[in-house]
Amino acid sequence: MKHINKAIFTISALAVSVSAHSLELRLGHTGAPTHHYQTISEEFAKEVNDKTNGELTVVVYPSDQLGNQLESTEGVMIGTHDMVLSSDTVLSNWFPDMAVLNLPFLLNSGSDYLKVVNSEVGKHLESQVETQGAVVLGWWENGIRHVTNSKKPIEKPEDLKGLKIRVPEGEIYVDTFKALGAGPTVLSFGELYSALQLKTVDGQENPVAHIVTQNFNEVQDYASKTGHIHMGSPLLINKGLLERIPEEHRNTLVEVARSFGQKHVTLVEELEAKQWKELEEKGMKINEVDTAPFRMSVQSVYDKTESKVTPGLISKVEALLGN
Repeated sequence: MKHINKAIFTISALAVSVSAHSLELRLGHTGAPTHHYQTISEEFAKEVNDKTNGELTVVVYPSDQLGNQLESTEGVMIGTHDMVLSSDTVLSNWFPDMAVLNLPFLLNSGSDYLKVVNSEVGKHLESQVETQGAVVLGWWENGIRHVTNSKKPIEKPEDLKGLKIRVPEGEIYVDTFKALGAGPTVLSFGELYSALQLKTVDGQENPVAHIVTQNFNEVQDYASKTGHIHMGSPLLINKGLLERIPEEHRNTLVEVARSFGQKHVTLVEELEAKQWKELEEKGMKINEVDTAPFRMSVQSVYDKTESKVTPGLISKVEALLGN
C-alpha cells in the first residue's frame, strides 16, 4: 500500500471549519472514551485552546468515529481528514522503514521509544511521512503489547502453537507470530471483540490499556505478559492544512504536540500497574513470562526486515539503545 487509493474517499474537502476568528481541527483516534488516547487528546486540545486564546481549537473523536485507523491515516495524507492519532504499524504499510519501531523485543519501554524517535532515526521517518502529504506533529504512545487468549497461559513459545491470534495490519506482526508458532489472523481493531466472542480467533495481543477499556476480559480468560512488541502512536496532521494555519498558532500547535510525547509515555506507565490489577480483580488469569526463549525464536523476523528497510537502519536503532 505504498500509493494512496483516493477512490475510497468521497469527501473532497478538509473537515476543518474556519470562521473569522477561529480554526477548528478534528482529531480522531481508535481508543474507547475511557482509553488514555482520549485522556491525552483532551489534555492536548485544552492546552492548544488555552495557548491560542481559543483561536485554534481541537475537537476529539474517539472510537473510530471518523473512520478506522487505517482509513483516517490515509485520509490525513490525502486531505479528507485533519488529524489522527495513528500508529507506527499502520504507517509501515506506506513506509517500510517504520517497521523498525515494531521489531519484536527491540523497544522494551516508552523510554526506549522516545530515545529512538527523538533521534536522527525519527527525523528520517518524519521526512518519509511528509512525502505522502502528512506531518508527524508528535510521537505519542500506545504501549508494550501482551498476549491474551481463551485456552491457556502462554509461558513458552510452544504454548502458542495452533492458536489463532488476531494481529493488526502490519507485516511484522504476522511474521512474528508465525515465527512463534501461532496462526496470525489480520483483523481491524473494531472487529476484534466480536471475533473473540464468536471464537473466530483464540486470542489477541495489545497493550493492557486496550485489554481493559475494550473489556476483552469478558471473552478472554488468560493474559500473559509477553511484552513482545512496542507500538507507538504518531500524531499526524495534513501537511497542507498545517501550512495554512497562521504561523504563530502553527508554532504553538507543533510545540505542544511535541511536548506531549513524554507526557503520554508517563501517563501510560502510571496507568499500567492499576490496569493489570483491575483485570485480575475481574477474574482474568495473569502470568509473568520469561521472554528469553521468545526472543530466540524471532531472529527470522529481523533477517526479513533487514532486507526491506534502509541499510543500516536496524543497527542505528540498536546502537541508540545500547544493544
